[in-house]
Amino acid sequence: MENNENFKKGKRLIKSAQQAKTALNMLLQDSQKFNIEKGISELLKKLENPKLELLLDRYPELLQEYGLGQLLSGELEIPDNEIIDVKTAGLFSCLQLLIHFCYELKENPNPSDYSYDSLRYILRSISSDKFVHDLLIIIVSVVGLDYYEKFQHKIQDLDLSLESARGLENDPELQEHTELMAWFALVRLFLESVYTYFNVPDNNPNKTVL
Repeated sequence: MENNENFKKGKRLIKSAQQAKTALNMLLQDSQKFNIEKGISELLKKLENPKLELLLDRYPELLQEYGLGQLLSGELEIPDNEIIDVKTAGLFSCLQLLIHFCYELKENPNPSDYSYDSLRYILRSISSDKFVHDLLIIIVSVVGLDYYEKFQHKIQDLDLSLESARGLENDPELQEHTELMAWFALVRLFLESVYTYFNVPDNNPNKTVL
């Protein structure tokens, strides 16, 4: 399913650093931040795979042994674990850390802070498009390809945004997984904003944080 033509790149929601800053300031408000974090936990439950939570607990240890790029590659073999589980746990771990680091930088806007270096390390380890695409593959594994295609058809003339997804929540064909699709829209907006705002050359002396 990795190369399935159904998973085409959508048009970007965030096109400038100013748009990214505005979106991040909104998404890092306590209520929205909580929604994203809660969605990770809900998705973990839906996957019904206890090994993922064990891998998430081990990730600090794994990062001492492997590079983040390796852990996210989908190619790293770790004894007693499926390769795809290692990658999936890595994506969830990175998403949790990006939320945490962005929130820390919003509260303490210091570009020399450890949070800034750690955030940039994640951005260098996986591209924005691949991050969103790999999360989408996980979402589709939960909702099913038929549901996803039906959802795409319903929103083909809309941006995949939080507002658009919520506007479809009363559609009887989509109700089962509307909250999960709304969460994915929120996460996609967050990731595009993070990469657009923070993924700049290291030698840019004028870059400020949130």
